[in-house]
Amino acid sequence: MTAPAMSATEIRARVESSLPWREASAADEALAAAHAVARNASQDLVDRLDGATRIVISGAGSSLYIAQVAAFAMREEANLPAEAQPLSEVLLRPTAVFASQPLADQPLIVVSRSGSTTEALAVLRAARQRGQFTVAVTCREDAPVADLADVTLALPEADDEAIVMTRSFVAQASLLMRLGARLGGAALAADLDAMPARWPETAAFIERAFELAAMAPSRLVVLGAGPAFGIANEAVLKATETGQVSASAYHPLEFRHGPISVCEPGMIVAAVLGGPNEADERLVVDESAALGATPFVLGSEGPGAGLQPTARLPLAMHVLQALAFGIAVGRGLDLERPRHLERVVILDHE
Repeated sequence: MTAPAMSATEIRARVESSLPWREASAADEALAAAHAVARNASQDLVDRLDGATRIVISGAGSSLYIAQVAAFAMREEANLPAEAQPLSEVLLRPTAVFASQPLADQPLIVVSRSGSTTEALAVLRAARQRGQFTVAVTCREDAPVADLADVTLALPEADDEAIVMTRSFVAQASLLMRLGARLGGAALAADLDAMPARWPETAAFIERAFELAAMAPSRLVVLGAGPAFGIANEAVLKATETGQVSASAYHPLEFRHGPISVCEPGMIVAAVLGGPNEADERLVVDESAALGATPFVLGSEGPGAGLQPTARLPLAMHVLQALAFGIAVGRGLDLERPRHLERVVILDHE
């Protein structure tokens, strides 16, 4: 049964009345707290990251996409040997994830909002047995991961009551980016610290997101490169888990190599752009529009204009949350009760 068409005004009202949106809209306070946690993290932790031969940041679901954002930002801004890996790969194929050199030089950072996800606990237990230095990033100070990790960076201000992650996503990603910026990227550090005060700039772009949601799009494609690729993946996850709409994420130029064939009227191509390659990436968006897709660009003129592209990413994420939630309520779905989902994933065989 198809839900009756809604106006942008109706969509806005329903989204704004939901718990996930109320929490997402309060992310500026959680972001400021996240940056304080990063600034106050021990020098020993910073030194261990600085001396690492490999840093693996791992998570599942939204937490994996946090890892993608943070790992690329750490490489790009601080030249740290960071990479993102799914918890399942670290758990089931550790010899393929970690190099043969001493594991003591390969710290493992595990991201888990609840700190009680089955794979997160299993990965930390295995890492302890291997003698690896471990860091847990979570929103609960008393989470089970805190008993297993060598260092815990807890951010209770960012915890979500809702099933889907919103402010916890941007805050934990920003915490790790800000931590990496202590080893390089002074400009990024300053812009990240300034970014929460720019939260009101998302308003006009959120309004446009609700207008696009009122189109009842048949498909959503989100483009992003570098640390923005993790943002694109998270936006697609939000649209999928709340709106059950067909959605995919691509690097902008990769979209041109085949996937652009899905472009047609009634679909949206959103793009998180920035940096010296923005003009090249915009060409792909322009071509998508010429093929009938409706473009939605969050680039250098988007919220946080003037900040470094990486520092703007939490602002762009909030706008994309609005788009995903708008699509969901436009399809008659309940943001607070996404189908088949629970707040914490506990595997039965644990």
